[in-house]
Amino acid sequence: MQTCDLCGGQDNETFATKYELNYLCCSDCGFVYADPLHFDFRAYNEEMNEDLHDTHVGKLESPRYARTYAKLLGEFEPYRKTGRFLEIGCSTGSFLKRVKDAGWQEIGIEPVESSARFGIEQLSLNIHMGIFESAEVAGESVDVVYSNAVIEHLKKPSEVVDQAFEVLRPGGLFYADTVNIDSYTWDFLGTRWKLVDPRMHLSLFTPETLSAYCIRAGFEVKRITTHGVRFHATREDRPTGVLRLVDELRKAPYSFAARRTLRGDNIAIFAEKPA
Repeated sequence: MQTCDLCGGQDNETFATKYELNYLCCSDCGFVYADPLHFDFRAYNEEMNEDLHDTHVGKLESPRYARTYAKLLGEFEPYRKTGRFLEIGCSTGSFLKRVKDAGWQEIGIEPVESSARFGIEQLSLNIHMGIFESAEVAGESVDVVYSNAVIEHLKKPSEVVDQAFEVLRPGGLFYADTVNIDSYTWDFLGTRWKLVDPRMHLSLFTPETLSAYCIRAGFEVKRITTHGVRFHATREDRPTGVLRLVDELRKAPYSFAARRTLRGDNIAIFAEKPA
C-alpha cells in the first residue's frame, strides 16, 4: 500500500490519471503524489534531463534569466554569514555560476552525470555528482539551501527537506520553487498541463502542503508566494499577434489575483531554520 510521504497516511483517492499512471491524493493531508506501479521514474527523469541539456546551458547567457538570478541573489544576500550556498539539483550550473560570481562559496548537487560534468569541467563549479543525501556537507554550515524545479521530481521530498534543515546554520534559509497544483492553471488545463506528468513529477504541492513539509522538518515559514497563469498547455498552442494581446489581457486579472490568493502555478517558499 502506498504511504503518504508527508503525513504517513495510507488512505487516498485517485486525483488524476495521465499516461496510464495515477496521481493519488492523501485523504488525511491533501498531498498529491504519483502511484509508482512498475514505471522506472529515475530512468525517465534522467532521459528528459539529457534532452534538455542545451536548454539548461542556454540559461547561462540569457538576459531574462540574468535578471531573475540577480533578483534572487538580492533576496539571499541578508542571509550571508558563513558565505556557503548550496543548490539542490543545480543542473549544468547556470544559477550556481552566478552564485559563485557574487562571492559565495558554491556547493551544487546534481544526479544527472552529463549536467554535473558540464558545470564541473566547463564552469569550474564545486558540484557533487549524486543525490543530496550522499553529499558530504557538514551540519549547520550553510547559509542558504536553494531548490528550483526539483522537489516535484522526488518520491520522498521529506528526505531532502530534512537534509536541508540539517546542513543549514541556525537562522539560515531554505528556498524552494515548485509546481502549484492548487492553481488557476490547473483549473484551466487539468491534465493537459505539461507540468502534470506522473512519469517525472512524482510530487505535486500546494502552498499548504509545501508549508507543512517545512514545518514538519522544523522550519519557520517566513513567506510564500505564487506566480504564473497559463491558458495553453504548450508554447506552441499560444496565439500570436492581436489574439496574443487579447489573451494577455484576459490573463491579467488572474495573474494579479494569484499574488493574493496564492493560486499562481509556481510556489516559492522562504523558510528559516530557527536561530
